[in-house]
Amino acid sequence: MIEPHLAAFFEKFPLINVEVSLDNQLSDIVNAGFDIGIRMGKRVQNDMVAVQLGARQKRIVVAAPDYFHKRNEPETIDELLKHNCIRQRYSVGGRLFEWKFEARGQMIQIDVQGHLIFDEMRSVLDAAIQGHGIAFIYEDFAKQELASGMLRQVLRRHNALDDAFHLYYPHRKHMPGKLRAFVDFMRSANRTETS
Repeated sequence: MIEPHLAAFFEKFPLINVEVSLDNQLSDIVNAGFDIGIRMGKRVQNDMVAVQLGARQKRIVVAAPDYFHKRNEPETIDELLKHNCIRQRYSVGGRLFEWKFEARGQMIQIDVQGHLIFDEMRSVLDAAIQGHGIAFIYEDFAKQELASGMLRQVLRRHNALDDAFHLYYPHRKHMPGKLRAFVDFMRSANRTETS
């Protein structure tokens, strides 16, 4: 969301400093001393200003080609039950991410099983690349790995749209110019990327 655009941002605004803290917790950015955060839209508190970054995220089913040397690729959602699926747990509340798919106009949820559970999507992606199982991740998050052949997408007809990522920050009477520059730049960069 922001990392691919930082070089261009600093070229345009070389005097602005940016501190990035990667944390899957639903932290209170004000109490933590941050000006801005990034979350899925449905997780942004109502008392915050939210600015959408790009389009809604699409979740896809992927695995390393090596994983399928030992097993058949799933051709239906139900066949995921025969596979080792790499799951992800919400860092707050402890619930597992649901594997929900759109099929023939309906939402279908399947309770997959697997030997690995992570609380961070990068770890899920890395485990899939290493051939440990099938992952359900954001397509944008795995673009390079898909393009290079490190991962293969399966069940292409059964993707799921999630919410979009949002920059969020507290309501302020007067927003500092540096913060306004960052918000406007990232909004524009992510809008251009999805066009």
